[in-house]
Amino acid sequence: AGRTNFEFQRSEPCKLIAKPVERMALQVERVGLKLHVNCPEGLPLIFADPQRISQVLINLLHNAIKFTPPGGEIQVGAWVHDQDVIFMVRDNGVGISEKDQKRIFERFYKADRARAGGGTGLGLSICRHMIEAHSGEIWVESEEGKGSSFFFRIPIAPPQV
Repeated sequence: AGRTNFEFQRSEPCKLIAKPVERMALQVERVGLKLHVNCPEGLPLIFADPQRISQVLINLLHNAIKFTPPGGEIQVGAWVHDQDVIFMVRDNGVGISEKDQKRIFERFYKADRARAGGGTGLGLSICRHMIEAHSGEIWVESEEGKGSSFFFRIPIAPPQV
């Protein structure tokens, strides 16, 4: 609604991943998926609102769970690229068509109405808003029938003076 208050602080990327992964782990297990986390210790700090980043990761994990059949896998990770930390949530589920990939971050857009089940079509647009508020960017790479990889980048925090 345009009234989001952010509480930015210097944050460790792996700690930002840990809580959402912990929160979604039971759900992942319950639907018969495997969850792998790859976050090397010692990544540079980012300037982020931990609650907002957690919200983004939970949304991406929820979608991965929803669109990955039992026996599938979900990977969560983070690494440094240039002056950013890149976060990733990857699944080997149903994937997203090329034409839908261009639109999934729009408000109320649902890639496949027959498959979408519940949901408002707002989740990814909210994720985009949150990441852009962090001076970051969010994108997807996907192939139908092979899964989807959602990435977002957040700039590394400048050194403290």
